[in-house]
Amino acid sequence: MTKMVRFASLIPILSAVCGATAQTCSGGNCIAVSCNTTDVQNCINSTTEGKTCTIPAGTCTWTSGVTLSGKGINIVGAGTSRVIAIASTSSAVPLQAGGLTLTIQGADPGNPTPNIVAGETLAIEETGTEANSLTGTVTSFNSSSMQLVMNITSVSGTCGSNSLSNCKRWLVTTVPSTRTVIVNNAQGSSMGSGGLFSITEDTSVDTSIGNMQVTPGSTYQDNVIQVNYASGGQAVFIHDMRITGNPNNTGPTDGNAAMIVMNTNRGVIWNLSAESNPYNISTLGAITVQQDSSDVTNSWTTPSNMGSLDINGQGEVFSEDNDFHAMNYATSTDNNGRAVWRYSLYDNSGVGTHGADTSYYGQRYFEFYNNVGVFEGYTDGTTFNFGNWIFMRGGTGLLYKNVLPALSSQDYGSKSDWNATVMNLQRTAATNSCWGAGQSSPAGQNYHAPRQVGFGYVTGTGTTRYTGASPNPVYTVNGANDAVTYVGDSEPFYIWGNTRNPGGSATALNAYISDFGGSGCSEPDTSTNYIVSGRDYYNTASTAKPG
Repeated sequence: MTKMVRFASLIPILSAVCGATAQTCSGGNCIAVSCNTTDVQNCINSTTEGKTCTIPAGTCTWTSGVTLSGKGINIVGAGTSRVIAIASTSSAVPLQAGGLTLTIQGADPGNPTPNIVAGETLAIEETGTEANSLTGTVTSFNSSSMQLVMNITSVSGTCGSNSLSNCKRWLVTTVPSTRTVIVNNAQGSSMGSGGLFSITEDTSVDTSIGNMQVTPGSTYQDNVIQVNYASGGQAVFIHDMRITGNPNNTGPTDGNAAMIVMNTNRGVIWNLSAESNPYNISTLGAITVQQDSSDVTNSWTTPSNMGSLDINGQGEVFSEDNDFHAMNYATSTDNNGRAVWRYSLYDNSGVGTHGADTSYYGQRYFEFYNNVGVFEGYTDGTTFNFGNWIFMRGGTGLLYKNVLPALSSQDYGSKSDWNATVMNLQRTAATNSCWGAGQSSPAGQNYHAPRQVGFGYVTGTGTTRYTGASPNPVYTVNGANDAVTYVGDSEPFYIWGNTRNPGGSATALNAYISDFGGSGCSEPDTSTNYIVSGRDYYNTASTAKPG
């Protein structure tokens, strides 16, 4: 069932060329004059199909982005810092020079022992408060005990400088001698529009971008990379990057932002370190997958590609060997989105989805497997107010063979691992708003809601039965489509084979069915009548999804 061959291993990592003082081109490859926006755009324009545009080392602030459309090239920076491990300590680490010993956890579940050698320089940054940092050289690293010993020579920040700072959660990051750093101070208009790098798929050659670092500006931050769909397009590859976002800088015209927006259902993203600074509860994510509006019908009106059905990355977006930190919804699927989240670290970070409520179509499905979750709970108010590992608003998918510790703290109590809802049962500002309202007796008589949790494409004959009652909206649709698109057939969500600790026994997860709430709908129905265990989802230790 699982896709055990990772696409990252099939794509060669391109080496950066640095030190250029003027744009030079040879054999179709070009080196930008600098990392400034205009010079990078000139480099992109001058590079020929299938060749490489190299962005030299340096730090440059961008207030607008660059575009690439109809030409498949490689865009490569001169280097980037990466998070290679994390650490959780029982007591606060003092921000002082001298010896420091940490027990660490590798940031790549597929290769959990980082390659750390004595004498190299590393930085230790507080998760969600990265102004608190320690930099020094490695004295020793024991790969068996995962004990890292360092000599700290440089310190910045103040422990407890904000309400969530406790100096107990840490990111261990590389400090490369050369790197390309872009400061993102561009104001975006919406999550699905623009970006520092706006890339439209080429129809004959794969496009790739990587080996650079992006940090938030002082005022705004646009999407960093946006990939746009093209009919017959080839996959875009995003690799070897570190992106830091500030949820307070999303700009007045965009209440939500994502670091990478995939307006397409193909592509591969790997070796990405993504973190929010400070911790973000809702407005900032690392990766959002949604099918571009120019081709919205193929996702819900075709069968899923889950399991071994998609072997070339052309039917879903694959995210692998990545690490996400301090983001409530680090990865998410929206309109028509199909995604695979695998072999990645979710450090105080989870997965979100959109349903056919505020989104017209809702996510189609996602697969979440072989990931490792990290959560720290405290008693002093410094726990990140993390919601759930998975928040489901529609569509289907699976959770398999993940390590997901229980979400429990004295600060916030216990929370469910998987939270599912049919929002438009009780929400007015939604497509198919107040679905089934006024028809709630007997309960659930208007099941199913269009593209709700546990539904997808199976036979293509899915129907709705709701006719409505005054004063709520009236729906008279009885065929395979509602006012927007195909409503879906039963395709249950499956949860199995997950553990609480590495090497632990498989267990069912804590599932919770929630409602939107409020009083906008008259006599509303509830999600528990629409999302039912054994019908719309299966949550056990070992009941696998058929096929």
